[in-house]
Amino acid sequence: MARRVYIREIYFYLICLIALIIFIVSLVTILDSAINYAKPTTYMTKSGMLMPYQQQYTSLSDAEINKMIDEEIATSVGIERIMALKGLLRGILLIIIAIPLFIFHWKKAQGLWHLNLNNQE
Repeated sequence: MARRVYIREIYFYLICLIALIIFIVSLVTILDSAINYAKPTTYMTKSGMLMPYQQQYTSLSDAEINKMIDEEIATSVGIERIMALKGLLRGILLIIIAIPLFIFHWKKAQGLWHLNLNNQE
């Protein structure tokens, strides 16, 4: 005799699949954020900013303009690091959610599986 599959059992396995997907996405998020934190990406370059700053601030010396550009680049790198740290925390939070979600629903699905097997005998 064939084993019956119930909607509730399918629901529990579907939630387990979703929890696994969340877990994988969180691992990718953590890895990406860790790389961005270690080596932040900024699209600001000194050479790209020098000409507009020299045109805008004609009364400042080259040393003052270079100092302003360095501060701007440092601020941009700091912002990238903060965003990477937020990504790390987001990934960790997703893992904290995904693991218990998977364990709870997996145990329930396995309980229904064994209950169905025992009812058939």
